[in-house]
Amino acid sequence: MRKVLIIAVLISMFGVSGYAPVRADEQQDIKDATARAEEIFQLAAEQKYNAMYDLIHPDAHAVVPRVVAVNTFKELYALADAGQSTVTGVEMGPWTWGVTGKSYNNAAAVSFEQPYQENGQEKVLKDTMYLVKADDGQWRWFFGGTKEFVDLAIETFGDATAEATTPLTQGDVIDNTINDLDSFYRDAFSYTDLHYESPQVVVVQQGDSVMTACGPAETGFWAFYCPGDATLYLDDAFLTQLGQQAPFAEAFVIAHEWAHHVQTTVGLVRVENPPTEWNEVFSIELELMADCMAGAWAQDVGTRGLLQEGDIETTIQFTLQYLGDPPGIDPYNPQAHGTAEQRANAIMGGYNEGFLACNITV
Repeated sequence: MRKVLIIAVLISMFGVSGYAPVRADEQQDIKDATARAEEIFQLAAEQKYNAMYDLIHPDAHAVVPRVVAVNTFKELYALADAGQSTVTGVEMGPWTWGVTGKSYNNAAAVSFEQPYQENGQEKVLKDTMYLVKADDGQWRWFFGGTKEFVDLAIETFGDATAEATTPLTQGDVIDNTINDLDSFYRDAFSYTDLHYESPQVVVVQQGDSVMTACGPAETGFWAFYCPGDATLYLDDAFLTQLGQQAPFAEAFVIAHEWAHHVQTTVGLVRVENPPTEWNEVFSIELELMADCMAGAWAQDVGTRGLLQEGDIETTIQFTLQYLGDPPGIDPYNPQAHGTAEQRANAIMGGYNEGFLACNITV
């Protein structure tokens, strides 16, 4: 099965060739689509597969989970020893994505050549990648040319996504969220040089008090991450109460704190004075990045069919109502998290654009 998939990838990852141009006055679109295609090919050469996934069209995000695309890229470029692709031409016109059957009036058909190895021999793949402008005005590409290919990729690489089949907010939301976040980040960073380790998680029951490396955790704190002992502390009573009003907001709070663990893992440090090193970041920047990373995770949850209708909307409403800094707070205050609008925008940035919206390229 694995060998068959890799062969299929080489001929169908980007789409089905055979495109006829029907528009002539599209010079700017051609220029922009070419630049985006070259960016994607460069990311592939640098093995930044999460970033490649983030540049997929939202319609493809809705079908292809991150773990499936990233692992397909990883295995393809490893086994085929694929080199960097070169754009050879661009044509504009209508196109139908074979995976869903949805048609697009103005797509860019980007012809390219890509060197690769097969049985020790150097060969060149000549194919076509299709890009369509998304609602944000950016050209985005499509993973897979046929439903059969995507189904095979999901069957081959989607083991981690098959474990959960019911919405994340059904059952024990805290346990569901912890398990999903751990799998998500382990998969997302598995092929990189970043060393991901699971944080410890302590659920504080109502009326209890737990001493942490950051001080006591007593009922009423919702959730926080303590870098000193690499542990998330979760307030069971408060999170459960929140979940009764906005179920996915409960999961989002945990995802935000989990993102702080990932930030600490890669070496980011919260500072009060102007940064002088690459890893020094103001509080507000860390907090908005964590919101964005939680949004990127939520995007993946939705791709796997584990969100319920209204989950994101109620989370944004919760953020706008409760999570913004009070008026008058200096944005560079050591405890600043951002205004309600900034936080909501950060969440939606991650949800719509993935890690790239969070100033993270992996």
